[in-house]
Amino acid sequence: MSDGANLYYTLSENESRRFRKILLDNLTRSASLDTATNDTYDGIGRLGEKQMHSALKYFICPDETCHEVKIQNSPLYIQKEENTKNRKYVADILNGDTIYEIQTGGFAPLEEKIKWILDNTSYRVVVIHPIAQTKWVSKIDENGNISPRRKSSRKGRLENIAGELYFFRHFLSSPRFSLMVVMMEAEQYVKTKKQSRRAKKYELIPISLLGVYLFKNAADYSYFIPDSLPDTFTVKQYSEHTKIKGIDAYSITRTLCGLGLLSEGETCGRARTYQKISAKKQCVETKN
Repeated sequence: MSDGANLYYTLSENESRRFRKILLDNLTRSASLDTATNDTYDGIGRLGEKQMHSALKYFICPDETCHEVKIQNSPLYIQKEENTKNRKYVADILNGDTIYEIQTGGFAPLEEKIKWILDNTSYRVVVIHPIAQTKWVSKIDENGNISPRRKSSRKGRLENIAGELYFFRHFLSSPRFSLMVVMMEAEQYVKTKKQSRRAKKYELIPISLLGVYLFKNAADYSYFIPDSLPDTFTVKQYSEHTKIKGIDAYSITRTLCGLGLLSEGETCGRARTYQKISAKKQCVETKN
């Protein structure tokens, strides 16, 4: 991929120490509230969900009065027209003029909410999404025995969000929208059954933060255009250079076209070609 050095931020020792304290505090609080009786390990699932979302929320903003705030109650709320539907959205964090939304899953469920915020309020929006760059897995058998954890061979990459960016394609160039991708070390419990190939995976539990990628404007998404990619290419070639496969490769190329970083070219056989905008400009300048 292209150089992402300007997008990546490492955490200071103080920030890392503060995150570890948040994890410990949340773990203690969640364990005391866990009242599961029928299946002890469902408690692990709920605990994991609370840990991931809550830890990031307290790390971004420790002030609980800023958590879970109704957006329309703010003085910055704008009622554009009398017949505009008054949505009852709640911000994960509302701090000053900025709304922070923590999304641990896919981006599609946030699309409508972000559109409404940007269209009807003056707030800035920052979406925070965690990726487990390093993951430790522990298996739970039918008798409740937990195996020693092992390091997963699958490493989380920033490219994991490539296809999901399509749902934010209308916001990525907005000066009031930013995307923060948090790379972390996490662990996961997997409950196995002898007579089934399917295993129940519980929510990822964060262990530590490794770094942050922050996308502030359209140009930042040129990260997803590798320097090694030919000036004119097909989606198949794009997949070969980025390891982004299937529908995700089609989605990200369409998103990059919408951002003005790529343009659609002619068809090559049955395949549509794409061209880097920077390369296209160089060709024009050379001709002139």
